[in-house]
Amino acid sequence: MKKILFTLSLIFLLFTPSIFAESVPDIPAGTAEEYFNRGNSFRKQENFTQAISDYTNAIRVNSKHAKAYYNRGNTYGKLGKINQAIADYTKAIEIDSKYAEAYYNRGNAYEKQGNLQQAVADYTKAIEANSKFAAAYGNRGIAYQTQGNLQQAVADFNKAIEINPKFAGVYVNRGNIYQTQGNLRQAVADYNKAIEINPNVAGFYANRGVAYQTQGNFQQAIADYNKAIEKNPNDSASFYNRGLAYYSFEQYGKSLADYTTAISQNPNKDAYEDFIKYVPVKKDSDTGNVRKEIVQLFEEKLNIKTAMPVATAAPVSVAAAPAIAEPITSTAPVAETAVPVAAAADAVADTSATQAESKQTISTTKEDIRNLVTKWLTSWKSGDMENYRSCYDENFKSRKMNLDEWLSFKNNVRNNSKNIKIGIDNLKISVNGNNAKAIFIQDYSSSLIKTTGKKTLELRKTGNEWKIYKEIM
Repeated sequence: MKKILFTLSLIFLLFTPSIFAESVPDIPAGTAEEYFNRGNSFRKQENFTQAISDYTNAIRVNSKHAKAYYNRGNTYGKLGKINQAIADYTKAIEIDSKYAEAYYNRGNAYEKQGNLQQAVADYTKAIEANSKFAAAYGNRGIAYQTQGNLQQAVADFNKAIEINPKFAGVYVNRGNIYQTQGNLRQAVADYNKAIEINPNVAGFYANRGVAYQTQGNFQQAIADYNKAIEKNPNDSASFYNRGLAYYSFEQYGKSLADYTTAISQNPNKDAYEDFIKYVPVKKDSDTGNVRKEIVQLFEEKLNIKTAMPVATAAPVSVAAAPAIAEPITSTAPVAETAVPVAAAADAVADTSATQAESKQTISTTKEDIRNLVTKWLTSWKSGDMENYRSCYDENFKSRKMNLDEWLSFKNNVRNNSKNIKIGIDNLKISVNGNNAKAIFIQDYSSSLIKTTGKKTLELRKTGNEWKIYKEIM
């Protein structure tokens, strides 16, 4: 039985909460505990700059305050300053060699940097310090899974479940390994358990749908994709999978509708090649030749001039990437390589600029705006939130949030996401004096969401610089 290529595979790193000491009454001003407790309060309010200042003062007063180092490390992580976070976790461990949470969060930071060997070593230290640390087993299992050590990953997931039988995400991660190994019955059992524990996660249904579809149980697969799409209407992978299931089930109109939606959301060459592979020729019952329409939709959207060669329907392995594991809290993701903004035709022609000087001015203005968009995109991907903030006008308003509220919201998004990927296409810029618009198609995916759609940045020129004052999706 053929396996399909697309599966919703989401990764969610697990993070322990910061250690917040209870407030102690009548502490004399200036003591380490007073600074520490006040730092905790500021951190809860997301006033990270003041929190770091207070943790630093607590350390100044008491250089052996391991919890102050640990909480300052968590705060640096919230700001995307992973190296500083690692340094503070390391200092906390030097003070307290049995500090399980510090090993654990340092392991998370190393995993974000792609240093899986060091991450595994730290998760192991956390487990040695606390043998009931289910999250450490879960994250070490993810690291092993990423390394391809599936046997050890399953052993860790088993242990995490033994400690915490309600750990839904671990069941899904283990189910993904079973599915990769062809043990579909056990994979479905694990997905069933995850859904029983938490029935509100779209990815759980999507992954179970892949297992059913691989078994040839198209009706049950379609029911699961329905659930996934109901909970996440931007899940293009489930639209692709459901469209393929509908075609196999000879429901051609529904197949065409799903492929139309998926291609509109996220035109994907892999999906195109996958469809060609699994539907090498139209079925006899496909009297309207829906297969041809789907192929044409792909080719028009992907600008493919000649049809892909017909391929035999050889099996394709399901991707082995881990799925959602439940978060405790998180630190901000580490920087990734920035995706350059694709060059595109401008939206408005320079109809009134007939003189060379005027044309040059408009061209320079649009180039400045392109540079701003590139800076905005790059700083978001890398987690450089200070640079990201500098892209915005101080009077920014969006979704009823001012700039500080918006940046706090965006920080929370980053802090609870992993594997962030973002790209933009078809950038169009229009300029009207000191106001401008940058309109493009944004393709965004992370462990939390996958979406493609039109985004508009409304810009203002302040002094000699362009700034974003409104963001519309």
